[in-house]
Amino acid sequence: MSRLDVKNLTMRFGDKLIQEGIELSVESGTIFAIMGGSGCGKSTLLKHMIGLLRPFEGQVLVDDQDYWAEPESAQRHIRQRFGVLFQSAALWTSMSVVDNVMVPLELKSPDLGSAERRERAMELLSWVDMQDAADKRPSDLSGGMKKRAGLARAIAGEPDFLFFDEPSAGLDPISSVRLDRLITDLRDRTGAAVLIVSHELESLLSIADDGIFLDADSKRPIARGKPADLKAASDTHPTVRAFLARQEPSS
Repeated sequence: MSRLDVKNLTMRFGDKLIQEGIELSVESGTIFAIMGGSGCGKSTLLKHMIGLLRPFEGQVLVDDQDYWAEPESAQRHIRQRFGVLFQSAALWTSMSVVDNVMVPLELKSPDLGSAERRERAMELLSWVDMQDAADKRPSDLSGGMKKRAGLARAIAGEPDFLFFDEPSAGLDPISSVRLDRLITDLRDRTGAAVLIVSHELESLLSIADDGIFLDADSKRPIARGKPADLKAASDTHPTVRAFLARQEPSS
């Protein structure tokens, strides 16, 4: 079973403190939500976890291996265990959908022939109901289709950890619900640990097993637990309860 731990993490941009004292742990087969209001550092935390930003202090541990203490060669090996879906889907516009999905397969399994890679990519596209769009360019896709193609690419390298940055952003309610079902289905198929940055409350309350709430005012996490349980608990921090209930915080 794979596990990712963040220990006593501090995030800064120069003299500006973003968040400090971040502690979390995510295991295989679970969906973990990173919550909080706009500008609190949710996406910044994700970038620290996937190796795009170095922490000011603290550790990111993958199966007890300290990512930021390792040499680049070891970091590269750890990153190969990550699959990422960015908010924009970040598909390569010059490639077809199936070619986008084949890129991680080339990196993961360089000995596979092109026909075998395409066959595997088509299988992954079928998981997200995108096989009929395999030869289209990203510019020909709707927002929801881009997200599904991005999901197929994210899982192509058989990652142990899947990171999603605002996966439902820009989607209509039906597409958003469909994407939630896809995420849980892919979690069940792959056994990966899933970390989601989101402020889509219906999604978080529906699919997340655990989570952390980052507070923009105190610049510290102020709650940890399953979002549905945090919403229901009487002792949940008022800011978190108001957020989860879509209410104005009490003055």
